[in-house]
Amino acid sequence: MEDFDVSAWLGLLSQTTRFITLDTTAADGLIVERFEGREAVNDDFRFELDCVSASAFIDLKPLVGQPVSVGIATAAGGRRYWHGIITHAASLGADGGLARYRLDMQSGLALLALRRNALIFQDRSALDVVTQVLADYPQLKVRTEVTTALRTRPICTQYRETDLAFVQRLLGEEGLSYRFEHDQTSSDDGPGHTLVIFDTQAAQPTGAPAAVRFHRIDATEQDDAVSVFSERRQLVPDQVTTASWKPDQVLSVAGTAQAPQDGNAPELPSLDVFDADRSGRFDTAAQAQHYATHRLDALRLPARTFRGQGAVRTLEAGKSYVLTQHPDLSGQSFVPLTLDHVATNNLGTALPHLRGSQTDDRTLGKGSYRQQFDAVPAGTPIAPAHRDRPLAPGVQTAIVTGVPGDTLTGTRDHQVRVQFPWQRGTAPLPGGLTDTMSQHLPQGHAPGDHHSGTWVRVAEASAGAHHGHSFVPRIGSEVLVEYAHGDIDHPVVVGQLYNGPATPPFAAGENSGANHPGTLSGVQTQTLDGQNGSRWVLDDASGQLRHSLNHSIADSQLNLGYLIDQSGNTRGGYRGEGFELITAGWAVVRAGEGLLLSGTARSQGQSTQMDAAEAIGQLKAANATAKRLDSAATQAKAGGLAANSAQTEFQQTIDPQQNGKYSGPVNGQAASKPSGNQRSGGDPVERFAQPAVLMESPESVALTTPKSAASFAGEHQHLTSQRDTHLAAGATLAAVSGDSASLYTADGGMKIIANHGPVSLEAHTDAMDILADQSVTVTSTTDSIQVLAKDKIVLQSGQSQITLDGQNITIACPGNFTVKSGTHEWLGGEGQAAELPVLPTGVTPLTSLKLDHRYHNDKALPSADYEATLADGSVRKGKLDVQGKAMIENVPIGSAQVRFSPSGEPYHPDQPTSNPAYKANATQKDFDAAVAKYWKPSTDQIG
Repeated sequence: MEDFDVSAWLGLLSQTTRFITLDTTAADGLIVERFEGREAVNDDFRFELDCVSASAFIDLKPLVGQPVSVGIATAAGGRRYWHGIITHAASLGADGGLARYRLDMQSGLALLALRRNALIFQDRSALDVVTQVLADYPQLKVRTEVTTALRTRPICTQYRETDLAFVQRLLGEEGLSYRFEHDQTSSDDGPGHTLVIFDTQAAQPTGAPAAVRFHRIDATEQDDAVSVFSERRQLVPDQVTTASWKPDQVLSVAGTAQAPQDGNAPELPSLDVFDADRSGRFDTAAQAQHYATHRLDALRLPARTFRGQGAVRTLEAGKSYVLTQHPDLSGQSFVPLTLDHVATNNLGTALPHLRGSQTDDRTLGKGSYRQQFDAVPAGTPIAPAHRDRPLAPGVQTAIVTGVPGDTLTGTRDHQVRVQFPWQRGTAPLPGGLTDTMSQHLPQGHAPGDHHSGTWVRVAEASAGAHHGHSFVPRIGSEVLVEYAHGDIDHPVVVGQLYNGPATPPFAAGENSGANHPGTLSGVQTQTLDGQNGSRWVLDDASGQLRHSLNHSIADSQLNLGYLIDQSGNTRGGYRGEGFELITAGWAVVRAGEGLLLSGTARSQGQSTQMDAAEAIGQLKAANATAKRLDSAATQAKAGGLAANSAQTEFQQTIDPQQNGKYSGPVNGQAASKPSGNQRSGGDPVERFAQPAVLMESPESVALTTPKSAASFAGEHQHLTSQRDTHLAAGATLAAVSGDSASLYTADGGMKIIANHGPVSLEAHTDAMDILADQSVTVTSTTDSIQVLAKDKIVLQSGQSQITLDGQNITIACPGNFTVKSGTHEWLGGEGQAAELPVLPTGVTPLTSLKLDHRYHNDKALPSADYEATLADGSVRKGKLDVQGKAMIENVPIGSAQVRFSPSGEPYHPDQPTSNPAYKANATQKDFDAAVAKYWKPSTDQIG
């Protein structure tokens, strides 16, 4: 390097009279040679500073991250300052005694781009979330000028995003812009620059000075000016429509924003931008409208812009100015959105001695400043461009959380709370992190309970209005989470997973201990206290297909197919085939239209449901037998079988050739089945015309019990066998009739034999006849025969008779009267009254019948007429009292049929009582309050 004046060299290193000054505590002796910078609304500023120094050994490490201020002399004699931090420092080499360095200056936002995080924010607005994120950066001062209340987001997730990308995305979603304001002082107290967040309704600040003149730029000019200012127009969309599905109300929430029509514009089709946003994006139409409006504002920013060039050193991005002295646009107010700076310092004549100078003196003279900017008319709504959300990376796993101590915490719509492995906080998942690396969120976002995240919907195999599957994951379950629209804020549980502690109920394969390769499938439930609940097993073992439905209460089971024992996931021994119903509790079979129990198989199960052809055939044969015997008994003047008519009526109700069939199509389908060789046949499909119970078997039917058995019929009970009927009693056989009794045999005889004890035939209130077509033999083999009568005894054979009448005996015969005896003793008269047994008089007991008639809601039906047909055929009529009740006395035992007429008083339904605690849209706060009010922990103990 050539020799030069030392005093000039020392003056080079002084900033006292410099056009551009640099203030940083990290390195002394750095002088700005030139800089280029860019400022913009909704973007970080960045200045590239080329500096020189007398030292070629400045340590760059302390420079990075340090605050720095750059000042430039203004036309008014002051200085315009920019403040930031050094984000990059580089040595560009040295030549002799002068070294060159390059520094990059940015705002504190540059730090946000260096931290990548995963956080969940709950029940906060986007501005609250942004403020909390920025609070971790003391290098940034923040001021908000937001005039519109923002909606509260149930969940807002930052996942694998830098803080900068996350903040810019949230601001863009809410239509919030930002700009930077710099303190106009060289003081290094604080960051020196302020991030101002504002919305489209905020007042636009005015620059100082507000007027910017349009003029040439010359060294002789004392004031700054803009030398180039031109208008630009661009075709942009004129409408934005957005819609989002709201699943809890099953409706689409939509909003539309449309630009004002320009009467001078050419006719063009509607340039609509339709944005079908993710589900649950908006709660109200006003929110959708707000979103559409700021989306349209952002899209229409390029519609009318200005491009300017000049040297106005006080011009700031985001502030309003007024153009003066322009031939066409004088008086036009404008707001710069982007601002590019280029400036060189007045370093005198020392630098030409340096080699390799990178300063382009052809463009800028020493101590000069130039700028270029893009602006919009003042008053134009300034909104940031839309930033797409990053797509969620496929599916993730999570653990279901809930109220501590509970087994299940969910909502009516099958929503649960989950916590992901990457969530950090006070209660992370096992092995998780507790440090959130945030000073303003030390508690983190992993509470491990019902406050974790938000309510997450659970996808079921089928779901509809009051139908579908119902399987809510329980606390501690590992679930598979997918994201609707790829949105990290819209998780959906799509399945559950088995893991180390949660093994499958029918495990098979390696390390399972099962004795099968995996033939068992199905469902196993658990009670809330962890005990076995219900089990549904499908066994697909070759040749051993089985279907088992089991419940732990009363060990109730329904088994179909190949029946075996099963313990856990182990297949046990063979127990049979077919159908098995087991319970240790009560069992009930109810059929409102009728029940058929049949032991007759159908080939390949090809039949209709109520096909009872065999039973009907057997009943017809039984009915024919009963009618034949009834005819014989009637002719013999024995008691007939009056129940035959009821038997015939019953047979008609189940016989498809009579009433036991469908009378027409069922749900539009013909109720007929193939007949013979016809495929579409005309035979009717069977059904019971009355709710009867029919039991049939091709072999034997047995009813046994070690205790008592009872059979009751309110009308008739008909027992018919085409061969023998046997009744056997180990102790006493008693048959009681309320009216009459008749025993008749058509062909054979009848025997009444008492092996031990007497035989008694009694007619208590009427006569008794003993008739025989042939002989009647009365024999007493070891004792006597007594014939007793109160008034008279007549013994007659042919025309001869002996009459015992009171005190007289009369013997009459038309022929000889012969008395043969060894001796004849005719003594005086003597008599003794017959000792006759007293016969009891049987009386049928009577009872009472209580009537109580009510509406479906248990209100009395007052003053209604009733008609009761009693068991003996008598009819009683009357009226209910005001309470809908009545009492009928002296009623014979048996069934009764009662008919009621409509009430004589009008029906007044109860008015529903409103519930003051009901809320159609309950919040989490309401839920927590209800739990605190009504839920009490149990103090019961088992022991």
